[in-house]
Amino acid sequence: MMKPMIPSVFRTTLLATLFATAGFAVAQEAVIDLPRNFDETRQRNVPLAIHLPKSREAQPLVLVSHGGAGSRHGLYALAAEMAKQDYVVICLEHVTSNTDDIRRRMRTLKLGFKEALLECGDDMTARKNRPLDVRFAIDLAERLNSSDARIRDRIDLSKIAILGHSYGAYTAMVSCGVKPVGIDEDLSEPRIGLGIAMSPQSSNGNFFDRNSFAEVEVPFVGISGTRDIQGNGHRDFFKLMPSKDKHLIWFYDATHFSFSDPTGGPRKLMRTDTDVTRALQIIVPRILDTYLRGAPKLDQTARDALVKKSLGGKVRRIEWQTN
Repeated sequence: MMKPMIPSVFRTTLLATLFATAGFAVAQEAVIDLPRNFDETRQRNVPLAIHLPKSREAQPLVLVSHGGAGSRHGLYALAAEMAKQDYVVICLEHVTSNTDDIRRRMRTLKLGFKEALLECGDDMTARKNRPLDVRFAIDLAERLNSSDARIRDRIDLSKIAILGHSYGAYTAMVSCGVKPVGIDEDLSEPRIGLGIAMSPQSSNGNFFDRNSFAEVEVPFVGISGTRDIQGNGHRDFFKLMPSKDKHLIWFYDATHFSFSDPTGGPRKLMRTDTDVTRALQIIVPRILDTYLRGAPKLDQTARDALVKKSLGGKVRRIEWQTN
């Protein structure tokens, strides 16, 4: 196990205690911002933001991984809602594919934003380190759960899920056992019991190929939409993973960026898709309840009810398949 070096004094920021987003009154105890968490093994910093629920009892853990050019605050709206629903949420920041890194690539390589993002995606160092950041974050959560007065005994480390968008979807997929092309090392994380990938990568041979999905054993959920970047390629995981507790949730007319809403955090997008955010805030906690808390299974009746509740505004149709 890696031995992270934890600063003696953390910079704690109360980013929100009560705020409104997408029609939800979201109450969480605090957001603890930990910008410096150094992994000595890799000589790498892993910034984190921890969304704490109000419950003082041990609660399941959800890890959140941002997309390329993002940050630990990139999925703030969904993270805040999960904390409201009594999950401890740890949002990771991956320093070789975050906002600052993309700006560095643009500056030093004289690239435009899109070109820098593609160059980052091809960087095997970034690809390998993202799942290792997840492993480090779980190790750190174990340490904080026993040593930090604000967090002590508040995380149930026997129940862990990971959720990610775009490059964060890749991170979630690899952490759950999908084998990336070009990397022989086993980067899966056996402590994770559920994966949720928004805009999951296809099997086109870039990140994954058709053989990458065969060994996934944990329940897995992929979420995408008809206007997402890779089209029906976002469905590949559903066809290629073993058929057991797999879900495909398909939003009609949703784009790639519909699934990344930082509302409530320190960074903003010009056009957030608050209708998709609202739907995710309804659907995702219910999925977590099933797989981390033993809530009733998501049978057809339950799925239909959740979809009906989630419709509104631009979200007019959601397809939900299971196998």
